Amino acid sequence: MSLAFRIKWKEFLVIFLIYGIWSVAVFLFLVQLQGFDKTVDQFEGGINLYVSFTHTIIKGTVVFYVLIYHFAIPAIMDRRWGKVSVQVIAFFTVLTIYEYYWTFFVHRSDRESAGNLSPDSFFITTTILNIASTVISYFVAVAICSNVIRRIKEQLEREKLKAELAAIKYQINPHFLFNSLSLIYTKTYKSNPEASQAVHLLSEIMSYALEDWGEQGIVPLALEAEQIKKVIQMNQIRFNNNIKISYSEDIQLKDAKIPTLTLVTLVENAFKHGELHDAKNQVSIEIMARNSKINFLISNKKRNGPKELSKGIGVNNVQQRLNLMYGSTHTFTIKEDENYYITEIIINI
Repeated sequence: MSLAFRIKWKEFLVIFLIYGIWSVAVFLFLVQLQGFDKTVDQFEGGINLYVSFTHTIIKGTVVFYVLIYHFAIPAIMDRRWGKVSVQVIAFFTVLTIYEYYWTFFVHRSDRESAGNLSPDSFFITTTILNIASTVISYFVAVAICSNVIRRIKEQLEREKLKAELAAIKYQINPHFLFNSLSLIYTKTYKSNPEASQAVHLLSEIMSYALEDWGEQGIVPLALEAEQIKKVIQMNQIRFNNNIKISYSEDIQLKDAKIPTLTLVTLVENAFKHGELHDAKNQVSIEIMARNSKINFLISNKKRNGPKELSKGIGVNNVQQRLNLMYGSTHTFTIKEDENYYITEIIINI
């Protein structure tokens, strides 16, 4: 992860405060152990005492902040251990060069004034401290990640409860619904095959939507793609097979999963608001899952004339579910101008 990052000042100040208190406690312990004069003499006394002490606190704060928030947490959450390990080694290499220059050329006026500290002793001590800092940072990051995961689960539970309450508020008894659809299908099968086919597709989509897909509500990407194709079929029937749509699918990752109805919702939005009869500006739907990445892209030309009423709840719901499920490992991008609407989802598995 690049060191050109945006600092989270609240977290940085918390580390600064904790490390500052720790440094003061260590200094007072040394004073208690070996006396004030000897302890001050180790820092060369005078202005060097304040310079060295301030430098130690600031350097320690920066080191622990970078280790925790830009190395350990991304490694734990995204499981990019190899990449992060290389970055940690590079970080400590730069840090060690800086500390060597500070110790022997800046803070000390010459090599002899460095006391009994030799380069070999310096590198051994620095390596031990770097390892200790890494271990401490890892365990702090584990605690932070555990807390974040717990809060995400609690939020998912709240969102699930909210959705269940909304479903109860607006629900029609599923058995009554499916029995009614079955009756309509049977009655129209011979007299109006297209209508009966539409009813059959609707029944399958609603069965998919009402299925219990577990606590997180995720389904195989291939199954979600099947529902998209059913939505397309229904709309073809609705518009007498006259809609212009381009659909492509390349799902090589068999274990790729997606929150249920996430992609279906975006496809429905395109049919609701898009221009469906322009052969030069077809509704375009692309689903791809390969190389540990899911990519979904849908674009449509905006429909002229009266627009269907929409509160944007569907898109907001999709965005919120993706944020809760995938966090920083995904992007959800919407590009819009006067004529076109493009939505893209990229998920790194």
